[in-house]
Amino acid sequence: MTGMWRLSAFLLILAVLSGCGTPGANQGASLCPGTPAGIPLDPDGCPLYSDADAVPDYQDECPGTAAGVPVDARGCPRDTDADGVTDYRDSCARTPVGTRVDARGCPLAGERIAIVTNINFDFNHTGVRGDVKNRLSRVIQLLKEMPQVDVQIIGYTDDIGSAQYNLSLSVRRAESVRDYLVTRGIDGTRLSVAGRGKTEPLVSNSTPEGRAVNRRVEFVVQDN
Repeated sequence: MTGMWRLSAFLLILAVLSGCGTPGANQGASLCPGTPAGIPLDPDGCPLYSDADAVPDYQDECPGTAAGVPVDARGCPRDTDADGVTDYRDSCARTPVGTRVDARGCPLAGERIAIVTNINFDFNHTGVRGDVKNRLSRVIQLLKEMPQVDVQIIGYTDDIGSAQYNLSLSVRRAESVRDYLVTRGIDGTRLSVAGRGKTEPLVSNSTPEGRAVNRRVEFVVQDN
């Protein structure tokens, strides 16, 4: 009899350990067993997701985010270009870092959004050379991403030659870049040109490398 009792007790313990000892033993089991203690849970034992953005409330720094808005790891609306205007409200979501923007997220008038240096022409030609075209590709993409923004293309030179010659040369360089951008699909009415000659060097003209930097075009946002 004692042996039978011991066998029955053993079988009962084994059934309990296997989860089958009591009817409904698995009912109410958490579907999220790794959830930290003290976190508010839903009926399945998982953290709450009030705004349905895949970031649980206890980690969500922006719990009231509108449905469907892309969020970052904090649960807040994304701001890809870090300009303070979230992507879902940003009309210019790829603004260069550090650029001041308006309420739409687009650059303010007067902001310089790009510089392309070492702008050279083949002898007695004004067409944009292949190496310069490669450096202009990012500017073209940027302008296509901001179709509501007008820019002035401002040409500069190094200090070799007279002031009058360099002023004329800087204008021709700006015009050449503008004409090339138009061939790449940028609306010419968005583009104006100006030349500053050898004024306003970025660096000293005392070395070949410095002169190459100063032979440049800048893209400055205009009122529109």
